[in-house]
Amino acid sequence: MNRQSWTKTVTQNRIKCEQILSISNDIRYAGVFNEYGRTISGKIRPGVKPIFSPDLVRHEFFAIASMMRLRGETSKTLGSVEFISITHKKINILLFYKNGITYYVTINKKNKSNTLLVNKIKKIITRA
Repeated sequence: MNRQSWTKTVTQNRIKCEQILSISNDIRYAGVFNEYGRTISGKIRPGVKPIFSPDLVRHEFFAIASMMRLRGETSKTLGSVEFISITHKKINILLFYKNGITYYVTINKKNKSNTLLVNKIKKIITRA
């Protein structure tokens, strides 16, 4: 990928991250990384204290990217992944996968309407 197309990819995904954050104040972070866990773009809600250190973010994204690649093997039988939800004591994580790119969204635990968020996020991701 040349510099110009990389810049375009980063810009397009930064806009999508901002759009995802605008859906709900309960969304803490929206980020995008490639199939190797390399961050393409990400945006944390202003005023939100990050939970992960930069090293933990790299490990998390690499682990998720590896899992998503492995899920690709079963997609041939089960169909493509629509989204994955991970529930922790402190936050919920929603993962969306499209064309080798993972969208990683963290949500405050108090939010109970993940179905509505999932549908809105999917619309943003699938826009050209």
